[in-house]
Formats: sequence, structure tokens, C-alpha cells
Amino acid sequence: MAWGGSLNKEGSDYVRNLRDADKTIKFLEEFKNELNDEDKQIVSDTINIIVNNYTKESKNDSQTLKWVN
Repeated sequence: MAWGGSLNKEGSDYVRNLRDADKTIKFLEEFKNELNDEDKQIVSDTINIIVNNYTKESKNDSQTLKWVN
């Protein structure tokens, strides 16, 4: 890792899931261009759910790290 640390299983799972989410979002963004306006909105909502979930998890992880230090 760039910061010189190592991840436990939970951290490794989080990073792997984050990469999978990123790949999924990229696919959905490309796929959205082929859809009608109503379906584009549904895909956009789905993307927002994914992003919000990982943003929320990231904030929770940051707060947890502050308590550990």
C-alpha cells in the first residue's frame, strides 16, 4: 500500500468492495446513455445509492479511527 500499512481482512474486503462499486458505477454511467429519460433517472438514483452508501461508510470509518488514536 502507498501509505506503508497493511490491511486486516475487514479493510481488505472494504477496498475490494469499493473497487467493485467503482466498476459498477462506471458501467452504469455508460449504460445510462443508451436509455430513455425515465430509465436514466432510475439508473442515476441507483448510482446515488451506491455512492451515498460508501460515503457514509467512509465517514464512519474516519470517526472510528479518530477514537483509536
